[in-house]
Amino acid sequence: MSRYAALLVLEALILQLGISVEKPAPHVAIIGGGIGGASTLHFLSELLNGNLEIDLYEAKTVGGRLATIKIDGDEFEAGGSVIHPKNMYMQRFVKLLGLEHNFFDNQKYGIWNGDEFVFTESNWSIISLLKLFYRYGFQPYKLNRYVENMMEDFLKIYDLQDAGRSFANVTELLSAMNKDFPNLLQISIRDKLLHVGFTERLINELEQASIVGNFGQEVDVHSFLGFISWAASSDAWAVKGGNKRVPEDLIYRTKNVNVMRNRVTKIRNLANINDSSRYEVTYTNKDGTDSITSNYDIVIIATPLTKDQASQIEFVGFPDDLVFPGSFQTTHVTFIKANLNLKHFGLQETLDSILSCNPNKTNINMVLALESVDGLAKKNPRVWRVYSRKSMESSLIHDMFSNIIEKKEVAWKVSPHYSTNLNYNNNFKLHDALYYINAIEWAANGMEMSAIAGRNVAILAHNDFLQMHGFNKEVIKDSIKKLRVSTEL
Repeated sequence: MSRYAALLVLEALILQLGISVEKPAPHVAIIGGGIGGASTLHFLSELLNGNLEIDLYEAKTVGGRLATIKIDGDEFEAGGSVIHPKNMYMQRFVKLLGLEHNFFDNQKYGIWNGDEFVFTESNWSIISLLKLFYRYGFQPYKLNRYVENMMEDFLKIYDLQDAGRSFANVTELLSAMNKDFPNLLQISIRDKLLHVGFTERLINELEQASIVGNFGQEVDVHSFLGFISWAASSDAWAVKGGNKRVPEDLIYRTKNVNVMRNRVTKIRNLANINDSSRYEVTYTNKDGTDSITSNYDIVIIATPLTKDQASQIEFVGFPDDLVFPGSFQTTHVTFIKANLNLKHFGLQETLDSILSCNPNKTNINMVLALESVDGLAKKNPRVWRVYSRKSMESSLIHDMFSNIIEKKEVAWKVSPHYSTNLNYNNNFKLHDALYYINAIEWAANGMEMSAIAGRNVAILAHNDFLQMHGFNKEVIKDSIKKLRVSTEL
């Protein structure tokens, strides 16, 4: 059966069931132009076949926490910088958008406790493996296997979402991957690894360095994040030209999208006030003086809402207070074009990355030699990115580096403060037709987690909107499934 004939049969089936094929076009507000907002925009537009109007609000820069910075004329990642090879949505986006992978050269790393390096890689992989075995035994291999098995369950989310599954909150989403995943939010990675037989040395050095480097926190974070952090350390890649190109291109390639360079200040629930729209969104004009309003059928929030964020949104007219507890960790990222001072670290030869397993003593989380986003940066001297919990003092910078050519600093509220006593808003669906992508960040944050949450919210919003307008999505989905099977036979 041809595709055209199949569509005719499907239309006839739907008409026989008494369902209108005329779908209304919703007016949608998406607040936040990072990867979460961009992926939601993309997936929702696909689900509705472009039959919608979207206002995307981004008061700063499209890309959000994906950004680049120029040092001595070359461009480097300033925000989210690495992507795991099994991050399927980022892989799909790169292919869809015709972008290229930027693979990293092999980088030699060391783990520093402030007094000495407890482990350093060799130029020879076999020697590195022997050194790793000498200090930790088979434990790193066992942890790799443990995390790989966990990743197999994590990957189930792609099949679930391809099948149209959606989840109202983070707990439901994690449980669909593995019923034990929500329990990992209740136990620290330290306690979890001890419980399953890993040593204090591995936990306090290798696992600690991973979490400090990726999230600026330590092994008292919950174990789901700890395992994600370990997984993120292997075979990473980035997008050539900068990871920010993914949200930028997703947004600007989508039709019927109006990018609003305005800051949203208020969302008013119009239930029982206005039959034609559900929400009124108030935003400031570009100079921040006057307030303007627009009405929407669907509102999707793709920016953190904790009270420590610079911009706050007021919620008006809701039957229950919308509360967003918790706070975010501020990470200071200092970019320095200079030579590494080997004497400061007690090194005989240079390393590409220095991971701290004792940030309270070292005053840094990580020092990393960078490659430019196009791979063509001048490398003499190199550009280094230093992560720290507070702004670096000038004296420390001059102790760590020599021949300093340029220095810039960026401060990010990069991730939530994680613990095993999480107090956060767990819901993707806050109210009828009001959704919150960033709830996912309290399980783990990153580009792929935001894309997964974005697709989940897109499915939720799509299904809720059609049901509200009298469409029986289960009947339509069942008809499509049967027709697909019949055309494949």
